[in-house]
This record gives sequence, structure tokens and C-alpha cells, in this order.
Amino acid sequence: MRPSSLALVVIVATAILTLSGAAHADVQGTCKAAAGIDSRISYKFCVSKLSNHHLSPDADTRGLALIAASLGISNAEDTVFDIKGLVAKPGTGAKAKPLLARCQELYNEMSFVFAEGYDCINAQSYAAGKEKVGEAIPLARQCDDAFAKAAVPSPLVQRSWCSVQMSIICTAITNLIK
Repeated sequence: MRPSSLALVVIVATAILTLSGAAHADVQGTCKAAAGIDSRISYKFCVSKLSNHHLSPDADTRGLALIAASLGISNAEDTVFDIKGLVAKPGTGAKAKPLLARCQELYNEMSFVFAEGYDCINAQSYAAGKEKVGEAIPLARQCDDAFAKAAVPSPLVQRSWCSVQMSIICTAITNLIK
């Protein structure tokens, strides 16, 4: 390799490393900025969830929005699994079973809206992505409302809260993408 070619390779490699390092987003700073956009965001929850994801150390802002959407998918899918267990569990009340079945439908749909939001954000269609992940909130609330209307305590309160948090976190982080 000629010296000028070697120098060019070194310059290009240095530029790539410099640019890729600058593109990484700080989870704490991103969550703080997101909470500044939407006061409903739990900063501690945001940092905890995003920091524990294996891709977050190397993620830029768009990557953190994608992680938030993928965590929404996981939460919805885990909730469907939990609901199946609750329905099969001896002692689950007769009033709770149809409510759980309805919530299972809602959380199954929620996994799809988070996945569609993920795909839109990944395709840099940010407005559509935010709209899709925003659809998770009324789905979670419909489940909560079904239990409240029937005067049955919901076993899914924490799951619902997490779903709403992931939706608003994903939306706020997507708003930070430059």
C-alpha cells in the first residue's frame, strides 16, 4: 500500500470513529430531555428501562426511540403471556375471566401497534411512528376501564402503567431526533 493510500485509510477510519462516537446518545440525558418534553414521563423508569437494554450503550437518539418501541412490544407480549396464566389459574374469578380475555385482545393489538411504530421510526417516518405508538395508550386504558366498570380489581395495573410510559417515552424521544 502506498503511503498516501495508507494515510487516506487512517484519515477515513479516524473520521468514522469520531463521527460514530459523537452519534451516541446518553440515556440519562435523553431521558431528562424526554421528561422535559412530557411531564408524564417517569425519569427513573426511563433510565432504568433504556439503560438495561443491551443496545443502549451504542445507540443514538433514533436508536433509543427504537429501543423504547421494542420494550413496548415486549411488555405487551409479556402481558398477553401473564393474562393466559391468570385465566388458567384456579381461583381466578368468573367476573375477571371475560375481562382478562378482552385485555388479552387489547394487549395483543398493542404489541402490533408498537411494532408498527418501530417500523415507521426505523424507516424515518417519525410522525407515523409517534402516531402508532400513541395508539398503545387508549388500548391500555380500555383494559383498565373494563375492570373499573365491572368493579373488579385489575391485576394488570403495573403492566398498563408500563405500556403508557413506553408509549410516551418513545414519542418524546422521537421528538428529540434531529
